[in-house]
Amino acid sequence: MSEPTETRIYLVTGASSGLGREVAVRLGADGTNIVALGRNEDRLAETRDRVEAAGGRCLCVPFELTDFDGYAKLFEALKAQIPHLDGVAHIAGSLRFCSPMQYVKAEDFRQMLDIHLTAPNLLTQAMLPLLTRAGQATVIFTTCDMIEKDIPNWHGYGMAKRALGAAAAMWQAEHPDTGLHFYAVNPGNMRTALFQRAYPGAPADEVPPPAVAAEAFARLLSGEGDEAGGSCLDAGAWLAAHQRL
Repeated sequence: MSEPTETRIYLVTGASSGLGREVAVRLGADGTNIVALGRNEDRLAETRDRVEAAGGRCLCVPFELTDFDGYAKLFEALKAQIPHLDGVAHIAGSLRFCSPMQYVKAEDFRQMLDIHLTAPNLLTQAMLPLLTRAGQATVIFTTCDMIEKDIPNWHGYGMAKRALGAAAAMWQAEHPDTGLHFYAVNPGNMRTALFQRAYPGAPADEVPPPAVAAEAFARLLSGEGDEAGGSCLDAGAWLAAHQRL
């Protein structure tokens, strides 16, 4: 028998806006409990209101994901409040500009790697005891089109996103025959602030809102995926192959 949705607990990073917020709200619509991580307290409060209006419960945790020394304290704080984690969605992202690699400064390059590659892996490491307690749990690393395409001018962001496919496979290989499943999921282009910065002047109505990809993320986190752990998935293609009647 599957676990009742009201006892399920999911941690979502980048939950203060964009895809992170939409995934939190979509999971909340199933009556689940959300731990919403983000940097902006006011925006996290807006996410909490939407999650609760959808039927879920939400704990807001303002946190800077590049504060790697703070991960142990974050784990201890969560362990005191929740019994387990049924899933983690690594969605937090940042992009100031696109540029050929030859012009990127070391600080900007390192920042892209930290937020998009180092943070998801070290946060997974920190939360592993809570994920293991759930028995069955899913971790999603959010990647992008660069997981399978060679696209110029995305410097550290593109490199980090591509590496997340290897990260999901590595985590799965290190946890065989367990209830843990790791996926790298490409949500595709979405109507978000990051998309507008990457493609200034592009008509926003030509790309779907993040709520579309959020459906795939929520269903995968809920255990609907029948793909092997460690897989790289495209959210749109996954939804098309798993249409609900």
